Amino acid sequence: MATSEARPADRIRPGRWLGWLAVMVVLALVFLAYLRPELALDLAGRLWSCF
Repeated sequence: MATSEARPADRIRPGRWLGWLAVMVVLALVFLAYLRPELALDLAGRLWSCF
């Protein structure tokens, strides 16, 4: 029979929390970059000058 207790494998590990936190921070930074189009153009120009 199934029990209502959470098994250790069902719990989210700390490394996974850190991974999700990193993803959310990156997404927030991308969103903030779209609020400043001159930043996006500057970064694109710097990247283009490498080639």
